[in-house]
Amino acid sequence: MTKINNGEWRLLEELVEKKTEQESRINDTNIAQPLLFAIQVALSASLVSWNIYPSFIISHSAGDEAAAFVADRLSLKETVRILAVLMNEEEVENKLLKGIEHLVCIAVVNSPRSVTINGD
Repeated sequence: MTKINNGEWRLLEELVEKKTEQESRINDTNIAQPLLFAIQVALSASLVSWNIYPSFIISHSAGDEAAAFVADRLSLKETVRILAVLMNEEEVENKLLKGIEHLVCIAVVNSPRSVTINGD
């Protein structure tokens, strides 16, 4: 995580070393979602190390990235390049991705106003 966020924060510091709620940035989305991803992947890795494998994987929201990684559908590098945006599919295609379609694509349409994109 430190490499991915360019050293801006440390996972363990944010998760356990902060002394008070005011010091913690755990409620900041840019910290909370990567932390949740790391915990979900670490828990899955622990289970696999004990020869416990899932029969299927169900996910929701930010857990989609961890599920895709755990299911071996995306590499770690691919997984961390996923971004959820609060736009509809048409807005994403016509405004956000216009001219950069070769770098980014729509990965999932989560709802009428929530789209997940993936790419460089």
